[in-house]
Amino acid sequence: NEVSRRNFLKTAALAGAGLSLAGALSACAPKSASGESAGVGGNMTGASGDVKWTKEADVVVVGFGGAGAAAAIEAKKAGAEVIVLEMNEAGGGSTIANGGFIMMGGTDLQKKFGLEDSIENFYNYLSAAAGENANKEAIRLICDTSPELYRWCVECGMDFESGVADTVHHLGGYNAGTSLGYSGNEMAYDYRTVATPAPRGHMPQPSSSGKDMFLPLQKKVEELGIEVIYGTPGSYLLNDASGRITGIAGDGKDGEVFVKARKGVVLTCGGFVDNPDMLNAFYPYANKRGTALTTAGSEDGSGILMGMAVGAATQGMGCFQIGCTIVTNAEPLAKGVLVSEKGCRIVAEDEYNSFIGKAIIQAPTSNCYLIIGDAALKEAAGARLGEPVFSAGSVGEIAEKIGIDADTFKANIAFYNESVGLGVDREYGKDPRFLEVLEQGSLHVFKLGSESCYTASCGGLKIDLDAHVLDNDGKAIAGLYSAGRNAGTIYGWYMGSGSSMADVLTFGRIAGQKAAAEQV
Repeated sequence: NEVSRRNFLKTAALAGAGLSLAGALSACAPKSASGESAGVGGNMTGASGDVKWTKEADVVVVGFGGAGAAAAIEAKKAGAEVIVLEMNEAGGGSTIANGGFIMMGGTDLQKKFGLEDSIENFYNYLSAAAGENANKEAIRLICDTSPELYRWCVECGMDFESGVADTVHHLGGYNAGTSLGYSGNEMAYDYRTVATPAPRGHMPQPSSSGKDMFLPLQKKVEELGIEVIYGTPGSYLLNDASGRITGIAGDGKDGEVFVKARKGVVLTCGGFVDNPDMLNAFYPYANKRGTALTTAGSEDGSGILMGMAVGAATQGMGCFQIGCTIVTNAEPLAKGVLVSEKGCRIVAEDEYNSFIGKAIIQAPTSNCYLIIGDAALKEAAGARLGEPVFSAGSVGEIAEKIGIDADTFKANIAFYNESVGLGVDREYGKDPRFLEVLEQGSLHVFKLGSESCYTASCGGLKIDLDAHVLDNDGKAIAGLYSAGRNAGTIYGWYMGSGSSMADVLTFGRIAGQKAAAEQV
């Protein structure tokens, strides 16, 4: 998961990206005073001393989404002068387009609704769900500071108090009027055995959306008098002879601009899911990726490439959110069974999207099928699955149409129906309220293969717990910080809706605080 700048192009070529990715990295390399590229492997320090700075501030934030706003707010509150560069004509990034969750535990909102959830309980869930490759120290920090993060969100103007809590359902995005609900795999068997389930998806009002997160942050930035320069993407970082980052070049509306950072630059440009070369280079499941991308359209990897061009290491570049909605689409759909082309169930159908996606993407073939009964389909009326690929009167007919071994499939369905009669999912531990016999006579089949999965990148520049960007020797690059999906922090596996926003806001705040505290 850690790729050095020297072997990055080699890795990309092996992944099939080839010279097009080399061009993407080269385009982000610093240029000399004459305008010629210094080259990917060349001297990255030459331009800084010759630059005529267009603007300067203590802290320069590159990217005005959730992480960038959090960094700018905290740096300004710490007494620093701050400038923000944003590539688009409006702020928000993927934060403003997200499904509306911030995953937090042990908060005042949970206590308001009489819900028990300690920091330790939150950590037990999050660390287990993230898997063995996750950064447990970063997860611990997020959990320890979660109650304080909630109060900070409220202080910034987010309204959670006017909504209600949903302590029963596993919610999808955009739940206007609901301010707290389940948003991860808290109720799934593997995780309810290690942590007491509690709803942790905090959704600001009035619409429980990313817009209700970002607009208060944007307003706070404006109230603090922080300058935001729109339509100006960062191009490359500048450093001095010691290697310290001293500023950034940007592609301004009227030509190139050079913004000096007296204390530090914070890269918060998002992930790389909108960069086809990078996506193809690092996505770990070849030929098993759906077309849907969870992005606002500008996660082009530029912040990651800029960091790599000055020697930054990366973390978790092969970590992705791979999701497919069943229970968060419509809960009655979880009464069906999800089977592979081999005719075997592959997961508990009531699990969170990313765990469903993982099961699909790791199935023996790309084709998987959700089979539900007539009553469940009618109960789920309006679910966004479209029409079934076919309906059938028997399990044998389904086996014939899918082209799987009828005996294997019939045995698996018989075992499942027997489990329903016992009231216990003996295979995957699905919640008993979703156990329903698959009756012969009226069964419906939906194709949910890898083409049905959505994708988001989770890796980025390697940072420490102070949000310093690290080089390949594990040393902090002086004057350079990163947060949000520009950085590879807590993943592991994607643990549930709002886990990314918890990461985005926590480390965005830390980056702003630490950059402002630099002694130069």
